[in-house]
Amino acid sequence: MPQRTSWSAVVAIAAIGAAVLGVPARASARVFAYPSPGSRLASPRTRINLRGVAPSALGTISVTGSVTGAHSGHLEAHSDGRGASFVPDRPFAQGERVTVRTGLDVAGGHGGAYAIRIAHQGPPLHPSPRQPPLVLHGRGVERPHSRHDLAIPHVTATAPRGRTPAGDLFLSEFDSPGRIGPGQHGPLVVAGDGTPIWFHPLPQGRVATDVRVQQYDGQPVMTWWQGFVNAGVGNGVGEVFDRSYRRIATVRAGDGYAADPHEMQLTARGTALVTSENPVVWDTSGIGGARRAVVLDSVVQEVEVKTGLVRFEWHSLDHVPVRESHLPPHKVDGHVDDYFHVNSVSETPDGNLLVSSRNTWTVYKVARADGSVQWRLGGKRSSFALGRGVPFAWQHDARVAADGTITLFDDGAAPAVHTASRAIAIGLDTKRHRAWLVHDYRHHSPSVLANSQGSYQDLPGGDVLVGWGSERYETIYARHGARVRDYRLPPGDESYRAFLMPWDPAPLTRPAIAASTASGRTRVYASWNGADGVARWRVLAGRDASGLAPVASVPRNGFETATTVAAAPLVEVQALDGNGTVLSTSAAIAPKGG
Repeated sequence: MPQRTSWSAVVAIAAIGAAVLGVPARASARVFAYPSPGSRLASPRTRINLRGVAPSALGTISVTGSVTGAHSGHLEAHSDGRGASFVPDRPFAQGERVTVRTGLDVAGGHGGAYAIRIAHQGPPLHPSPRQPPLVLHGRGVERPHSRHDLAIPHVTATAPRGRTPAGDLFLSEFDSPGRIGPGQHGPLVVAGDGTPIWFHPLPQGRVATDVRVQQYDGQPVMTWWQGFVNAGVGNGVGEVFDRSYRRIATVRAGDGYAADPHEMQLTARGTALVTSENPVVWDTSGIGGARRAVVLDSVVQEVEVKTGLVRFEWHSLDHVPVRESHLPPHKVDGHVDDYFHVNSVSETPDGNLLVSSRNTWTVYKVARADGSVQWRLGGKRSSFALGRGVPFAWQHDARVAADGTITLFDDGAAPAVHTASRAIAIGLDTKRHRAWLVHDYRHHSPSVLANSQGSYQDLPGGDVLVGWGSERYETIYARHGARVRDYRLPPGDESYRAFLMPWDPAPLTRPAIAASTASGRTRVYASWNGADGVARWRVLAGRDASGLAPVASVPRNGFETATTVAAAPLVEVQALDGNGTVLSTSAAIAPKGG
């Protein structure tokens, strides 16, 4: 829980109706406030987040709304001891001006005081009314006998270069819009040969994105976003699961926002970078749009995982005007304009942020301190002269690679600008303001043009993994461009991003077993959802649980392994590793029909 600071002496100044907290501070260190001074897009439920000094040095703080008046509240200390959040006891009013007065050196303020404005909220986002029926049987679906609750989409792997990659493939399996894929949908992990390792089906109508391995509290964890999606934006939470597939944390956007599916990146500071799309009423008449349009303001936050407190907040509409969009504005009041559409956020080596906007065709470098845009790559106002082959459109997943290049997935479609999508690496000269093409990976046989999503991952050893987003392919390339391995999802399915990563799970569940007897023989089925170290299955049989003895041992063959033994009243299976050590044992069951 957040650390709540109690104040035994709270001085009320009736003349201005302000709440005063703490003791006077020495204004020596520069303090950064979020929402930033001058922001016009704060949430009615915003907190006043101050960074740069210890909570005990914040001193006197007063918060006054032009409509709601003085706001009492309390301070909650940030877990790193370098800031705190003032939590008002009640929300602010839409459209009002909020004045914050301190004795601090607040960047962007005047004499320790600054103001923000609360946004006029548009209608909230709702789940898509489209709920297609699940297709649980047929081509492209694996229905294990030992796990009747699972309908696993089948991933086909082809290997033109003949080598199996190291690591497991992490996918966020779901239906493409307008196309119903087979099986259930949710986070899916498969081995390098395409064999399912772990599948976590979500309730119908829920979607998972951004499934990958990250570090949390110094340990490897599996993370993803899940929630509902409508027209490319959504409302949900980030999930953090340990090696035993136990939920150990849930990541939420802070201060009144809902986490969007496009980013949930953990940091070594115990925080997460998350995105949100907040509908606000905005005047777009200056570019031919409606005077009271509903515009999606893309919000980027850094939030503490354990407390939910906000350490950083950035609003696209504060820094990027709607005229930079490549989508024309609606001319009728009340229609939603998704002018920016943030779809990735990552840290740069100097501690700032790289923000990708799909609908402005631009990658922005954003200063963490005050949210200012340091440069633009691409779009209508590029800070760089773009060399041959560099211009991109509707891009996703922009990152700074280890060699300093900018990598991204260039969709080039929706509507189509290019004839094919590609994954590219771009070199930058920030002094001479030049950008040039370093790598260009494309899918051939068939050619792929993705309407949305997509990813680019540099792999150890120089290979590159490309996720083709709305199209059903994930491809590993050698650095020089030769295709190493191709993965294909069932028709109608897609994955937001794809990652190839090491994973060493330790599931707490027991292996699953099913069996049936006919004509004096028993067919036994064994599986263990989430296990990645099973080499063989041993079958034990007997008349009762105390008399079970080994009757067969067979190599693991896919997610579920089947073998036939002599009929027995009771059977169980043991999962063995490569050395023959028993990893776990199933329940003992009586075969059906026996």
